[in-house]
Amino acid sequence: MLRVSVGFNTLKNSTELTPEKREEVNRLGKMAQAAAVEKRFGDALKHYYHGITLMRGQEWTPSRAMAAALTLKLDRAVLEPNQPAVIRLGQIFALDQKPEQRLSGTVVLLKTAGAEPVSVLKTFDGLEADFTTTPALIEIRAPEVEDGNYRLEVKIKAAEGEPIVKTAVIHIERGLAAAAAAAKTRISKIKTALTAKRQDGLLASLASAEYRVSLVDMASASKINFERINFRGEIREANAMLDDIEARRDPFTARRGDFKKAYLSKVDDTLQPYRVFVPASYDRSKAHPLVIALHGMGGDENSYFDSYKNGAFKIEAERRGYIVACPKGREPASMYVGTAEQDVLDVIAEVRRAYNIDADRIYVTGHSMGGFGSWSIAMNHPELFAAIAPVAGGGNPLGMKKIAHVPQLVVHGDNDKTVPVERSRTMVAAAKNIGTEIKYIEIPGGNHIDIAAATFKDVFDWFDAHRRKSADAKAAAAGAKTN
Repeated sequence: MLRVSVGFNTLKNSTELTPEKREEVNRLGKMAQAAAVEKRFGDALKHYYHGITLMRGQEWTPSRAMAAALTLKLDRAVLEPNQPAVIRLGQIFALDQKPEQRLSGTVVLLKTAGAEPVSVLKTFDGLEADFTTTPALIEIRAPEVEDGNYRLEVKIKAAEGEPIVKTAVIHIERGLAAAAAAAKTRISKIKTALTAKRQDGLLASLASAEYRVSLVDMASASKINFERINFRGEIREANAMLDDIEARRDPFTARRGDFKKAYLSKVDDTLQPYRVFVPASYDRSKAHPLVIALHGMGGDENSYFDSYKNGAFKIEAERRGYIVACPKGREPASMYVGTAEQDVLDVIAEVRRAYNIDADRIYVTGHSMGGFGSWSIAMNHPELFAAIAPVAGGGNPLGMKKIAHVPQLVVHGDNDKTVPVERSRTMVAAAKNIGTEIKYIEIPGGNHIDIAAATFKDVFDWFDAHRRKSADAKAAAAGAKTN
């Protein structure tokens, strides 16, 4: 719901509306906020989707309301040919006016790109037009097709209104389950042996191999976006790592560049991924600076390396000899609080265990939600960071006294329709009022996205210029945290 509300407000801030329509959109926004406060999240989503539809110049018809309410879930999204699966159609809010006739439709398999059907998997009719209490279950069977990703399209027709289309990505591959099961068995045996010999370092590396194999299960449960995952390649890499571990070699010792790791969380015994960049100049005998990069809402541990100008952040880190770690932060809209904050702290601990990190040169930056997280985590742990660089974020200005000793670079565009520039201006003013060393870059005409990569150099320049403050400053920060 948080993600939908952000989308609603971004659209409202960037769309030309008549006074009458803006009044109606504002009314729906207030109704959504009130419903969210009362934890009626389905109603809140209904009001947000209603407003989004109006802002897109469309009419809020019963058909469009149902399209917004309808959910599609699969009991498994990774299949072998001829393997059955069940589609579950549910509804996240009650309709003000539901279609009077029963529903019919089709389930079609398509390639991920293009609209040409590969196979019609099912036709159905006679569905009750209300799934709020009793979801509709539709059984399908994967056809004999080439291995790969496909798009599953459920098209529902009522007597009136346009068809409702819901899609999901599925993966069909022969022998994949058996390959994953064999790797799991191997991991279990190695884990038993390492535990018996108390080889904690290799056990920590084993988590990265185990996570790669677990991608098949997580994808099947629709817990991750798997459109870019090469499952066979991940399993092959996991087995190569297991070869090293069985030979009592850490598979990451000699690795440089950008790669994926994972650790076993003590919070809930789950495998949590993160991505790390180790510069070619890394030398274990020397302490190196570490940057924690926090992704924005809807992103994950891959965002900073994949989504900003083809790896521009890594290029800057390589040039200056920085190690970079990108936590997942649990959920894509976690705001880095609770277990998501702990994930960031755990990733820092993992990187410090595996690499020689200069404790006086640990930094955090982040974009959008990551900008909020940069401030909030620094405020909760003011002793940890040498400097921070929130980009297009915001926070609680009352917490600034906790990080009065932490140098801050703040970046925001004055044409940001997603996070208003006032959010950073308020934080900067609070920091200046207490004498914090702060540099504010406000980019004229800058939007929410483009300013991030454009200021990577400024972020690293800021980090280059700062080390962690003295013991007196840290003690003052600790006192501020308790006050």
